[in-house]
Amino acid sequence: MSQTKEESMPALVFWIDVDNTLLNNDHVKAELESELRAVLGEVLTERFWSLYEAVRHERGVVDIPQALARLRAQTPLQELPEVTFRHACALFEQYPFAAALYPEARETLEHLSRLGLTVIVSDGDHLFQAEKIVNSHLAEAVGGRVLIYDHKERHLEETMGRYPGEHYVAIDDRLDLLAACKSQLGERLTTVFVHQGRHAEEGLQRPGHYQADRSVEAIGELRRYEAADFLLAGSNH
Repeated sequence: MSQTKEESMPALVFWIDVDNTLLNNDHVKAELESELRAVLGEVLTERFWSLYEAVRHERGVVDIPQALARLRAQTPLQELPEVTFRHACALFEQYPFAAALYPEARETLEHLSRLGLTVIVSDGDHLFQAEKIVNSHLAEAVGGRVLIYDHKERHLEETMGRYPGEHYVAIDDRLDLLAACKSQLGERLTTVFVHQGRHAEEGLQRPGHYQADRSVEAIGELRRYEAADFLLAGSNH
């Protein structure tokens, strides 16, 4: 006899962020900036990062392909030969993302998969971000359960519809995003703040910042957690 949706539903569903949660994106960006300067030179590299920030401001999300497309469209061939532009694109396409994973990131995913259903829920463009998640082997580590949105906090119902559970756990380095999710789901969601990267530090510096249900200094600390630690109410761990 087939199981009902309720009977087959996992008790815990983990929504796990990528940038600065599983993968050291600050380090990736610093390395790419250094490599871009070697390929493009100082002026064009500064122009690229200016376009990168303009796109991020307009869309509210990082979009590497769009920033590169604008660089190409706004820069004459005499200044930026096509072969040089292709070399710059290849820096992003061929970056060894697996080497930029935080210590114990994959082991933490394996541990969480024994406690519930693991799903990567990430912000970003649907091309570069998807390649990053696949090339770092994170998609494989969660059985291909990957969702990418421009603003994931606006798609919680859709996310729950795709991977329903009795209780949800959001693991992220951004306090503002965790707060937005918690305000929508309340006690159906446990928020876990991972104190890694610049966004985490910036969030802690804001007066009156959101206090997550659980906080860890590094993603690998979650290997010590059991299912009950994500369900019990009370003070932060």
